[in-house]
Parts: sequence; structure tokens; C-alpha cells
Amino acid sequence: MKKFLRPASGEWLRMLIGGAAAGIVYLAVAVPSGLSLAASRTAVPVIGSAGGVLCGCAYLVVNALLLEMTVRSLASRPNAQRFYRLSYIGRYLLAGAALTVGFAFLDPFAVFVVLISPKITYLVSALTGLGLK
Repeated sequence: MKKFLRPASGEWLRMLIGGAAAGIVYLAVAVPSGLSLAASRTAVPVIGSAGGVLCGCAYLVVNALLLEMTVRSLASRPNAQRFYRLSYIGRYLLAGAALTVGFAFLDPFAVFVVLISPKITYLVSALTGLGLK
């Protein structure tokens, strides 16, 4: 179990940096424009938006760590395809839980922006050729 607590790839850190950057951009746009006031479920909209960004960033880190744990353990499993499918479903249920918390208690747009930030980053990297080895 200790080897899983020390991720080797550093992908979780890239996810966290990208998610935090997207969250900061969202906060810089949403708070002055009043979007956070309309979307936040808390009494203080800035706290709801910041909480949404933190919730999204926590999901990104946990998702990256779970994905790395899954990939590491695939080679030693006889039923690897089934294990990967279950891991995939579990990670998407976790995303659903993060979005549910965002829609119920926080700013749902803040959570959503942070959750889609890796997809946007990978798309831009693929289209521009940056970051590909």
C-alpha cells in the first residue's frame, strides 16, 4: 500500500496546477461579473465559488491518483479488463459526487470549470503539439 501513496508520474501535480489555474481564472471573471452571486448556493458568493474550485481540485488530485493506482496494478491482475472498467466507473461516480456537491452546496460552475480543465489542456496540447514527447 505504501507504494501507491508515492505517485511516480507527477500527473496529479499537473492536474492540480491546471485545475487551480482554471479556478483562478473563473474567480477572476465570475466574481466581478456577478456570475458567482447568481450561481453560488452559499450566503457569501465568493466562499461558494472558492469552495467549488477547491472541490474540483480535490477531485482532480484523487482522480489522478486513482488512475495511477489502477494502471500500476493492471499488470499483476488476471482480470485486468474487468478491474479497469470498475475503476473507470468508480472514478466517474466520484466525478458525479463532486458535481452533486457543487450543485447542492457550492458554485456548480466553479466545480465544472475545474473538472473540464484537464480536457481543455490536453486538447490544446494535442492541437499545438506542445507537451508531447
